[in-house]
Amino acid sequence: MIEQFLPANWQLLAHGERAYAHSHTVANAAQKIASHIAELDANKAYEYGLMHDIGKFYLSKSEIYKHPRIGYELLRNSYPDIATICLTHPFPDFSNYEHILRYSHEDENEARKVFELLGNIEKNIYIELIQFCDKISRMNDYIRWEDKLQWYLETYNLDPDEITNQYSRHLKRIKQKLDTLTNMNVYTLMGI
Repeated sequence: MIEQFLPANWQLLAHGERAYAHSHTVANAAQKIASHIAELDANKAYEYGLMHDIGKFYLSKSEIYKHPRIGYELLRNSYPDIATICLTHPFPDFSNYEHILRYSHEDENEARKVFELLGNIEKNIYIELIQFCDKISRMNDYIRWEDKLQWYLETYNLDPDEITNQYSRHLKRIKQKLDTLTNMNVYTLMGI
């Protein structure tokens, strides 16, 4: 499905190959976890994972922080469920404007648009599944979200703060929910 939405020059983007590989890794994780949860459709989970970063293929590297909204706008009329996944995947806490602003590189206009759109969305298990799978997925393998967060903090020389703590609490809650629904530790399921 992703191929029909990729712009013709996507492979020329500096981040194109990485985004493409990461999208497949997220899709595989979502499908695998969903296949162990009775109320989820593993094929739908795969599709959601595959499409979650579609907005990245339409932006330069300096604007990539806008990809949740761009993906949402690209798909909202034809595939509203996937559009919602695009918009929500980086934000385990919809109500945390400060996190959205930080994610948006302090672009207040972008943060405000995303925050307003998120205010109209009700969380569901697919949203949480893709949020979690995105956080454990690298290009071609998986890592504990706690380790990925630590890498991010160290790479960008950030000190943990209340935003980081809230983010961590939400991801911990999502993992616990997925552990319960699959009746196993999802890290073990994913070979982490």
